[in-house]
Amino acid sequence: MSACKPYVLSFLMGGFYCFIGQIFLTIWSPILGPAFGMPATLLSMGVVGVILYITGIHQKLAPHTGWGSILVFNGFACALATEYEEGAKEGGAGKGALRLLDLFFWVVGTGALLAIIVAVAAFFMA
Repeated sequence: MSACKPYVLSFLMGGFYCFIGQIFLTIWSPILGPAFGMPATLLSMGVVGVILYITGIHQKLAPHTGWGSILVFNGFACALATEYEEGAKEGGAGKGALRLLDLFFWVVGTGALLAIIVAVAAFFMA
């Protein structure tokens, strides 16, 4: 059982985050409509990730639940919070904000670049 424990905990934590996401989607879709329900859900999950990070819950769960606690939006929000926290320790809030924005634009820029490469490749393969 001890060899399976990390996988089971990761699965359970990931499932719990997905359950929370489904609750947000169920709440937001009727209010905002189908076009804006998903973006509001992703934003809400990011806020949940930051709240879990600020309260220290994420740091306590991550060593035990592995990738289950590092889902895309929650993990990204926690990474941004970490960058801000480390930058603020080094040089105040301004330095923290710069480190946060640096990571944010690096991730978003890399994603946009990959999307463009895939789109161009798909265009020429069609």
